[in-house]
Amino acid sequence: MVRYMPAQEEPPQSEGLSGLPAPTFAGGKRAMTTDPVVGSPARTYPEVFVPGEEDLEDGEFRVTVLGSGNPWVTRAQASGSILVEVGNRERDLLIFDLGTGSLANFASLKLPVNALDKVFITHLHADHIADLITLFGSYRKSGRVDRGVKVWGPSGPEARLGTAHFVAGIREACQWDSDSTRSIHAPESFELEVEEFEYSATQVVYEQNGVTVTSFPVVHALSGAVGYRIDFAGLTVVHSGDTRPGWPLVHACEEGNVDLLIHECFPPAEAIAASMGVPIERARVIVDEAHTSPRGAGKVFDLVRPRMAGLWHTVVTPAGTPLLFDDLRKVYDGPVVQTQDLTVFNVTTEAVIVRQSEVEAQPRPVPGTPRSEPQARPPAQPDWWDDALIPLDDVNSLP
Repeated sequence: MVRYMPAQEEPPQSEGLSGLPAPTFAGGKRAMTTDPVVGSPARTYPEVFVPGEEDLEDGEFRVTVLGSGNPWVTRAQASGSILVEVGNRERDLLIFDLGTGSLANFASLKLPVNALDKVFITHLHADHIADLITLFGSYRKSGRVDRGVKVWGPSGPEARLGTAHFVAGIREACQWDSDSTRSIHAPESFELEVEEFEYSATQVVYEQNGVTVTSFPVVHALSGAVGYRIDFAGLTVVHSGDTRPGWPLVHACEEGNVDLLIHECFPPAEAIAASMGVPIERARVIVDEAHTSPRGAGKVFDLVRPRMAGLWHTVVTPAGTPLLFDDLRKVYDGPVVQTQDLTVFNVTTEAVIVRQSEVEAQPRPVPGTPRSEPQARPPAQPDWWDDALIPLDDVNSLP
């Protein structure tokens, strides 16, 4: 069973909250929390999640942070993205945002490529949507040959600022990619559909296979940002997206208990000013006008009282993260996790368990079982290629 190793077995890597594990990029192996288990699990979970070796059980959620970071994407932290695996008959995969680098982390999970076809966007900042091109174009070449991609996302204060306008632009921008591969893929794999909904209303935006996704408005940078609540089999996961502390999220959590609330959290303004070399006034604007401070996140957690809380969209450092926890602990005393890339939550009726996933640097794609097999239809080659190509008959005939 997952357990937390006493502090003397692995000394803290920095000043701050006693016993907080080191980040994975600094040699840590465990989730950054002092509470890796809430409740009484019905089965034993290894301390590290090994992709491909644990089946998703009926009636559970498995939530994996694919991108925990910010616009400055690094090897340690991809930009924002969260994957929800659903323990329904279909084993649906729902992905919330697709920040830069997030699909490289998805590859480590060894999940079927063709099952990743449902995307929910919180808002249209580049660090939350940049890997949509990869999913639409590159994943068609890596196993998603039998179906397209569907995107759900909010409207904007005007049409050009909404998800439908954005998706249409991506589809148009990928014309060369699409036309160059039409001969070897099924027609449906080139579909990029969008369902845009009104950003300002709390409403159900998806209801299939026993899963309900509810959108609610959040306050972030410009009107048109949302968060999501995901319900299945009596379990509830809530994701804030990027936001300042807001009542719509709290109210969206009021119907029933929340098992996992993942909320964005920026470092205190003083820490941002020091790390980025910007004036404290600018740092305060970054936090106070668009994001949530540790104490703000703590207040939201205290209002909602989830079984497990997760901090997200945070720069993770050995020295800074314990200080962030110390600040949050001034207003909230419940179980909290500083999410990293490939932090994994198993959410069941009995317990919420959090671990880190094992990473494989060069995994092969897992295509999945296709609904149909495309037939190769090589296109006619343009005349000028005859003179441009170097003949290879002589080298190909060598033993």
